[in-house]
Amino acid sequence: MILFGLLIPYLRDNFVIDQYPGTFPDCIALRNGQRVGIEFEVEASGFYDHEDEENLSECNLLVCWRNDIPHKTTSRDGVETLNVKGHIVEILALDKVVAALQKERSLSFILRGPRPDIGEGNEESFFEQLKNQLKNNEKKYDWIKQLYDTVRRSDKFSVAWGRGKRWFTMRIFVKRWGVDPIGVQGDGTVFIVYAGNPVLAPWELPEEVQKPLRELFGHPKQKWPTLPLNTQADFDRIMTGLQILADSSERCDIIWRERPLA
Repeated sequence: MILFGLLIPYLRDNFVIDQYPGTFPDCIALRNGQRVGIEFEVEASGFYDHEDEENLSECNLLVCWRNDIPHKTTSRDGVETLNVKGHIVEILALDKVVAALQKERSLSFILRGPRPDIGEGNEESFFEQLKNQLKNNEKKYDWIKQLYDTVRRSDKFSVAWGRGKRWFTMRIFVKRWGVDPIGVQGDGTVFIVYAGNPVLAPWELPEEVQKPLRELFGHPKQKWPTLPLNTQADFDRIMTGLQILADSSERCDIIWRERPLA
């Protein structure tokens, strides 16, 4: 989609993007003044995932990176089309557009080189480090993956990726509170935070939330203790802790303290 936007000034037709409705087709645009429905796929064959859409007739153009089904498409006067259940969809393969512009105008739209977020915290780097650290403990890796999958599916939590001096981190935020009481390091260490850094983030879980969590994990006073994850019982306790946080966020607010004077 980004590449298509970059290429619009160089296409033979004039496109004006109207909206991205979040449904099929992906985009509504004006093409030479005429309304057109556009669906984006990496490869043309991906369009078959939509062949049973009720509004298939509203899609006129398939924009893809590569037409990987040339044997199923018809080409006439340089225009490729795909027949899906009797509905004709034009194909615009961007790899051909890019190649032509590079050859004819020496224009380059795809920069070669390392990904810009290499070395930064993200899902890929976290789980790669975690897998390397836990290569002799696949069960613990699976538990952390299950933890992530649970959080990702929940509407109560969100995940932020970070990087410390040594480990990548996965921080689990309670959406309503905007704070992260649970975190995991790239070495497999799981920790709970009952109160944030008083200088940077002076928040604190209310007593009615801290009490059941401290009883569950056996933490009388610690602010940032680690949580064992060596057995199924350990994993079940962490999942129970998540549920306590989710339920509590619906009925009470986080406590914010004043930052101490420097």
